[in-house]
Amino acid sequence: MTAGLCLLLALFLWVTPGPLKSANRFLGGFLLLTGLDVIGWASTLLPVSLRELMMYRAPLAFLQDPLLYAYVVSLCFPGSRVRPFLLAGLALAGTMMLALLWTGALSDGRAATVSVARIGSLLLHVQYYVYLALMVRVLLRYRRAYRDTCSNPDSATFGWLATLLAVSAFANFFVLQKTLAWWSGDIALYRLLDPVVASFATVITCAFTLTALTRQHLFLGVPADTESAADAAPAPPDPAVAVVAPQSASLTAVGEPAPAVSTDPAALARLEAFMAAQEPFLDPSLTIRSLARRLGWGQRELSQLLNQQLGVHFFDFINRHRVAKAAELLRDPALRDLTVLDIAHRAGFNSKSSFNTAFARHQGTTPTAYRREANATASPPLRPTP
Repeated sequence: MTAGLCLLLALFLWVTPGPLKSANRFLGGFLLLTGLDVIGWASTLLPVSLRELMMYRAPLAFLQDPLLYAYVVSLCFPGSRVRPFLLAGLALAGTMMLALLWTGALSDGRAATVSVARIGSLLLHVQYYVYLALMVRVLLRYRRAYRDTCSNPDSATFGWLATLLAVSAFANFFVLQKTLAWWSGDIALYRLLDPVVASFATVITCAFTLTALTRQHLFLGVPADTESAADAAPAPPDPAVAVVAPQSASLTAVGEPAPAVSTDPAALARLEAFMAAQEPFLDPSLTIRSLARRLGWGQRELSQLLNQQLGVHFFDFINRHRVAKAAELLRDPALRDLTVLDIAHRAGFNSKSSFNTAFARHQGTTPTAYRREANATASPPLRPTP
């Protein structure tokens, strides 16, 4: 059942259009190879002629981790290069295939084949942990880049992939135990772990693909060309704020180039004036690229301004303004009927948890406690009873 499900979902992912088409195809390739690998677990149910061919599927397993890595990278940083990793996996698979073909031609080929299979199994486990470390590194880099470019802290991509890697590592523990049982000749333990690993494969495959298909509209990658795009010529400023946010390359009154945005003392004041007048932070999907375009600045200039003059990430800068707006709304007596979640949405947050975290960080208290204190301060004193 697991093999059939993998093959069916792989085909579906391959033909599904959308913004994540490239990443989905890498995932489809991973599931296709997983399905072929699972078929080998039931090789005893196959005819003898097909059973002997099952050992030649083993080298294809060296492509599974590179394909999963390519999926993670394509989801986090669309447009990044992953071909070298795929070619490395293909080289390993080709080497192991040649080794199996060579041992099959020997007179004592069966013993040599077992030796090659043991070596291949060891290399597969080493490859898995190497790629696991690489994928964790990609996730950490994505998290930093996300905080520098996006204002919404709730990254579905990070949560999904972090969960995926954690579950994968947990399941691989049982695969490793199964391999050790095979190496040591512990047939009883090997047979005990066989259904456990098969069950994990079924559950993970279902959850893995259904999540990727049903929640892909929530996934947000950081374009691989973010930095290069930042160096490009800035977009024309928003006509409504052209006076507030002039081009950094404009000339001064004496005809000399104005200082760069990141070093111009007046640039920060212009940025704050724009934030107060236009309130772009009310958009939950605001990114540093869209804000820079509205200002008529380069993305890198805006990033350097925040990092060098304020010492904050874009994420923290936007949340500071959102919290200030939320505090203003919480103090408004006319809005007492609104819930805290309603206030959060009006201030640009898209979840109550992220709102509570940001509010406590910047105000030192919870939104509910802040509103209660503000209402108590604004209420007239009670008259003493006669």
